Amino acid sequence: MEGQPSAIARRTITAIRDHLIHLPIPLEEIIPLDPEQLAEAVPEPEWRERILRGMTVLALMEREPSTAQLQWLQATATALDIGDTVVTSFRHVLDGQFNLVRLDIARRGFQKGATLSYLRDEGMDGALQIARHLLHREDRELAAHYRQLADYPEASLGRAYLAFIDDNGFSVPGERGGPPPPVVRHDCCHVLGGYDPSRAGECGVIGFQAGFGRSDPFYTILFALAQLQLGIGSTPFNDAETDQVTPEAVIHGLERGSKVNRDLISDWDPWDDFDKPLEEVREMYGIAP
Repeated sequence: MEGQPSAIARRTITAIRDHLIHLPIPLEEIIPLDPEQLAEAVPEPEWRERILRGMTVLALMEREPSTAQLQWLQATATALDIGDTVVTSFRHVLDGQFNLVRLDIARRGFQKGATLSYLRDEGMDGALQIARHLLHREDRELAAHYRQLADYPEASLGRAYLAFIDDNGFSVPGERGGPPPPVVRHDCCHVLGGYDPSRAGECGVIGFQAGFGRSDPFYTILFALAQLQLGIGSTPFNDAETDQVTPEAVIHGLERGSKVNRDLISDWDPWDDFDKPLEEVREMYGIAP
């Protein structure tokens, strides 16, 4: 597109350069390519997919997407001869179809993986626990199960998780106001990655999850953008906001997460490691300081 990138777009591009590309590219010397030139320069389908997703994230960073951006994304998807699922999600944002945006996130983001993994591990008991949460009922047995982590070794992941919950005024699953059990995996990513629950910390941990997750990283990042940048709302636990995303935190988290050797959302049960020392768990899964 013509014209200079906005301040937040430039911050995002700079973060991608510094944390993902790792090349000293002077941004002011970059020559814009039209979709056809891009297609000629990038023949690999995998990179074409990544570029289109990156372009769409960049456009969504603007908070107020435009028709011109949509047309550019559509032209790029056509020239690259790849699916335009992410472009469709952009269109939903542009058209104010926010329930469809939430559906896109739920179907393709990390929440689906966390829920299916939990149900796979816990079976009918897990389904009943989630049902009680949806009905806003307390589950004292489930809450006690998490509260027993107070008896775990001091330096263990379990104690660190419980400290994260209590220090920030949160609740464990089963308590009034507590999250459904699958969200524990997200909270454990906060602990393992060292991310606090501030806006920047949420951006960082979402990028972190996008880096190691098997779900489409675009929709994991869209979760943060919907909640903190676009004012759409992607979680019932916090009010949606605008202009609060930290692109550097998202991209740096993505870099860290890409080096993790396990999907800690869709392929991990925290209870397998709650009794282990926190630092040992970090080392075991390749989580850099």
